[in-house]
Amino acid sequence: MNNKNVVLIVLIGLLLGLGCGTLGPAAPLALVAVAAGVCVVLSRYEAAVFVLAAFGVIDTLLRVFSGFLGSVWDELFLILLVMLWIFKWITNRKDQGFKTSPMDIPLFIFIAAMLICLIINSPDFSIALEGFRAIVQYMLWYFVVLQILRGEKSAKTVTAFFVIVTGLLALHGIYQYIIGVEMPSGWVDQNEAGVRTRVYSIFTSPNVFGSLLTLAIPMAVSLAVVNENKKRKALFALIALLMMASLVFTSSRGAWIGFALAIGIYVLLKDKRLIVPCIIGAVILVAAVPSVGSRISYMLSPEYIESSLRGGRLVRWITGLKIFANQPVFGIGLGHFGGAVAMNHNLQTVVDTEVVKTFYMDNYMLKTAVESGIAGFSAFAVLIYSVIVNGFRTIKIASTKLSRELTTGIMAGLCGVIAHNFVENVFEVPMMTSLFWTFAAVVMNIWYYEFNKVNN
Repeated sequence: MNNKNVVLIVLIGLLLGLGCGTLGPAAPLALVAVAAGVCVVLSRYEAAVFVLAAFGVIDTLLRVFSGFLGSVWDELFLILLVMLWIFKWITNRKDQGFKTSPMDIPLFIFIAAMLICLIINSPDFSIALEGFRAIVQYMLWYFVVLQILRGEKSAKTVTAFFVIVTGLLALHGIYQYIIGVEMPSGWVDQNEAGVRTRVYSIFTSPNVFGSLLTLAIPMAVSLAVVNENKKRKALFALIALLMMASLVFTSSRGAWIGFALAIGIYVLLKDKRLIVPCIIGAVILVAAVPSVGSRISYMLSPEYIESSLRGGRLVRWITGLKIFANQPVFGIGLGHFGGAVAMNHNLQTVVDTEVVKTFYMDNYMLKTAVESGIAGFSAFAVLIYSVIVNGFRTIKIASTKLSRELTTGIMAGLCGVIAHNFVENVFEVPMMTSLFWTFAAVVMNIWYYEFNKVNN
């Protein structure tokens, strides 16, 4: 038996033992299934990242067909990837060393800041710990993906797979629009009778689906540009158009704002001469699809502002700012207001002598400030700034057309998601947080090889 097989057996044994000790008696069956996947990816490590690229589909299917697996599969897979990286590092140390990137320190600083907030300010420690986990856990994908990927070809393969999967979801969204899929009445204001439906594909929210499309569309455009094969170029161009159509049908104004920024950044990085055609295209879209124009015009109307101040985003933001002003340094406590954890525990707080039940803040930046104060929000702001700056630096040092185009498309998509978080709690969704940090790692993987190419 060679050394690789010995290492593999030991790692699988550790995986099974850890799972059985922490997840209970039902774990072995799940863990055996997960461990079996190791054999599939040993010959090509980046294949493991395909699972993350299809996160939304896998997570939805597992939650429908297996409640147990649906709740723990991502934790198990994170353990699997860590084990896979250890196996890779032990067996290929000469060829594949430990990778570092400019994003490592900002991520560690943010995680440390969240840990300090957890220790210093936790009105209910169990809830705060749950809030800490919800914030930090999905960032850990960054570190393992960075170690597993092997360069621009791996980056292209993973990106293409993600775009194709999202393109199929976009096709499903278009189908929903054609049949006029039913939607809850709360998805549209009573003054917006012109919106007959909002598509959401397999997800629970058109805003989440819109954010996914915002992330994917610039990548599809980049793949269409960089592919020299005419059939592949046409395929990715078609996928980009399908995703744009599905994005329109989500009627998610927040996603539209994120997408507008994403395309604006892509155009500025690619060719400023495309600005005018993009503006003309946007005008034609508003004229051709009345529901788009009505959604945008209503957002700017006095009626919308009045409605929002009564029970919408504006009153939620004002409430959040009041809570932040009362506890500005370390916040109200992780998981204690404005997000999924607080909602699950039906928490409430006092605002101006009035008891207010928690709600989704519809602004992840403000939610972070409310829960972790200046200490946590400052670290988060530095982290997001680092993602943007280091992404743009990677574009500048890219020595090949493939690396440059991929990074441009990915960074445009990431910036669109960041913008969307100013009006939605996008990072509250495990799929979106996982995808964001997965593709941040893809960019830094490109940076790693380009930087070493220049300095070696």
